[in-house]
Amino acid sequence: MENLTELKKLVLDERFVTLKSMVNQEINLMSILNVAHKELQHSNFLAWLFDPSESHNKGQYFLKEFIKLYFKENDYIDLGTNNALSVFDFVKLDLDDVVILREHKNIDLLITSDSNRLVICIENKIFAKEGKGQLKKYREIVDNEFSGFDYKIYIYLSLFEQEISEKESEIYIPITYEHIILMLQQSLENADLSNNVSFIITQYITTLKVIMNDNTEIQQIAQELYKDYKSSFDLVFKYVNPSGYSGGKERVPNELVKYIQDEESVIPIRSNIVYIQFVPKELVAYKSTLVSKGLITDKYDFHRDNLFKFVFVVQYDYIRFLFLISEYHNSASRLALFNHYSKSKDFFTSLNKLTGKSNRC
Repeated sequence: MENLTELKKLVLDERFVTLKSMVNQEINLMSILNVAHKELQHSNFLAWLFDPSESHNKGQYFLKEFIKLYFKENDYIDLGTNNALSVFDFVKLDLDDVVILREHKNIDLLITSDSNRLVICIENKIFAKEGKGQLKKYREIVDNEFSGFDYKIYIYLSLFEQEISEKESEIYIPITYEHIILMLQQSLENADLSNNVSFIITQYITTLKVIMNDNTEIQQIAQELYKDYKSSFDLVFKYVNPSGYSGGKERVPNELVKYIQDEESVIPIRSNIVYIQFVPKELVAYKSTLVSKGLITDKYDFHRDNLFKFVFVVQYDYIRFLFLISEYHNSASRLALFNHYSKSKDFFTSLNKLTGKSNRC
């Protein structure tokens, strides 16, 4: 009876009513068509976006913005391996002759420009992980078929940060869909898009944010409700899913999000059901020292900036804890940290090489 009374209180709670309204607002075309979680449809959308001859009528704009944003987010380091693409090379490119190949020998996206001797190979992952030998196979295909091309760029695009096999991590550039969201949001603000194209892009951004749990307002309300009505939600889950599984799998049970929020010694940063992230407040106390050593500036915000990031990765059969040298505009700071931790590789066993994105320690 006590659980039932609490369940009634939950149903009438104004926050619960608000949450239901916000969920309705997140309904979009891809979720209605039940394709939001399918890699094929996301690759199709990107192919449409990057193809200069497509119906968005923006020519090479989106592809150039995609590359331009990479440079801006990674301190303008060259893109690719061997004969890498520099900013100076990039600004001279005319990509109007780009051809997009879908599923060419199982490669998700192959972007080619004969006039620029450029090929971009994109392996696209939504919830799946890297297949054994998959990236090596695709790289060998591209190397063989486009051996005479000057620029060969290999990208591993995933919904969230993923670990890439050690050998291929030296070749493939890891990019997450946060990069896509930012590019599209900037395009909505800066590009002269038709109403139809703006609508499509807005719908797609909503889709990505839904599947990435990237709605902080919904997250906050949901976490508050779960904290106040935990037994009610447990009761609902028990009767909705008595086997204790969802689609045959259930992530390791945990209360890490609540624990991180309640723990006074840490600063919670944006999290989701897979990646639960925080920064120890002890780092804040050492801010002046970090500034004096040139690692960060006075404007560094521990809530927003992510040079240091501590992450619990929750999977179906394990929970992993990581310390990351994460995305930060100052590559010298990232390199200094990397070199420091490289002196203790017996402890920081996951250090490999410094990439443009996050590096596991």
